[in-house]
Amino acid sequence: MPKAARKTDMCSGHGCFPPSSAIGGSFNVFINRLPALRVGDAVAPHGCPDCPPHPRAISAGSPSVFVNGIPLARVGDGVACGGSVMVGSANVVADERTPGAPKPIPASASSVGKSGST
Repeated sequence: MPKAARKTDMCSGHGCFPPSSAIGGSFNVFINRLPALRVGDAVAPHGCPDCPPHPRAISAGSPSVFVNGIPLARVGDGVACGGSVMVGSANVVADERTPGAPKPIPASASSVGKSGST
């Protein structure tokens, strides 16, 4: 499962543009004492010698975990100008990368603790 992303976590660069850290985040939801990072939250601008710095923001997030009604960003999720979230929480993860139907509970597991007699 992908690690949950937070303010200050690094996001990769693209081309000659270097990595930069997330500078946005939730005002009231924290992961390891850092604001949770969500789709639309800002990432520090970055630039190259021949290109002016440009703003960045998280562009993809969890399909099923929301913070303040906004998808939570995770390691591997995209950044609008290119790149992706590179670093996340060491001990908080959020759902699978691709959403799917819930897995059925095997019949043997659902009958644990139940008597077979009526």
